[in-house]
Amino acid sequence: MIAYTALPRSLVFILALAATQSGCAPGAWNDQPDFNAFLDRVEAACPQRIGQARISTLDNNDVSFLDTTSRLYYGKIDAAAYRQSITAFHGSSAETQQAIDCILAHLPDTPPPTPGLLPRAGTGQPDAPPPPLGN
Repeated sequence: MIAYTALPRSLVFILALAATQSGCAPGAWNDQPDFNAFLDRVEAACPQRIGQARISTLDNNDVSFLDTTSRLYYGKIDAAAYRQSITAFHGSSAETQQAIDCILAHLPDTPPPTPGLLPRAGTGQPDAPPPPLGN
């Protein structure tokens, strides 16, 4: 017989929080004006649909689209992984492929720095990365 020991509630909370935060796109929890401007440019330039929805609808209502597009924008995934993710969720029609091509064409030449996940208290600015561990 195996004996089970209950975990302290604080440990369960920390583990649950870590699990939910680990999959979030860069800047998912704070406003990113540069990413928002990118989405505005894409909306204006890319009239195609992705699946059944216009890009303007997706960037306002589809968390998966925003997450994946944010990862692409900040250089966390490449164009091939982006295309695979979007088509896996929305289908791979010719119009979807054209929309993805249009989005890719509007990416900056160099991905901007990845924002922090949480803003510094009272500033709205991302926290600085933690200092490196000493050797």
